[in-house]
Amino acid sequence: MPQPPGSGTLADQIRALANRLDELARAKPNLPACVVRLTGDANLAAGADTFAQLGWSATHDPLAQFVTGAAGVPAYIQIARAGYYRVHFHSAVTGANAVAAAKVSTSGSNVGNSIATDAAPIVQAGSDGAVLDALRSRIYLNSGDKLYWSNWCNAAATVKGSLFGVPTEISVQYVSAQ
Repeated sequence: MPQPPGSGTLADQIRALANRLDELARAKPNLPACVVRLTGDANLAAGADTFAQLGWSATHDPLAQFVTGAAGVPAYIQIARAGYYRVHFHSAVTGANAVAAAKVSTSGSNVGNSIATDAAPIVQAGSDGAVLDALRSRIYLNSGDKLYWSNWCNAAATVKGSLFGVPTEISVQYVSAQ
């Protein structure tokens, strides 16, 4: 029968504390997660979805889920384990007075399959721009599913690699199996 804290002999209490410390120090499994950042600024054409291609780099990818893009070939994250995920694409778009959007989709060319999206006006021609957070707190993804991310603006604009110290990045984090 378990003893209440602070009961038993001093030796029993020390053993219980040592067992608890061993339990807390045990290595946790490495759950699937992937964080990919834009390494510099990228241009957006007016009125077109621009998918991530060149200039993206994984900053955390222990399961090698990130697949780099090339000119005309979008980069993507390939899901390593089926389950529920949190998907967050944060980006900042600067340019003339316009409307900008960020999207995450399961198709490299069709944003109609977007699983997360955000849009905002660029209210100044200055450097503040539109800060976008396409977020899906919980979505089921199968092993092998591919996630693509893109930006859109109705006028020519720039996706900033970092704005006010916050990087443009996508993160995909495993939440649970159920």
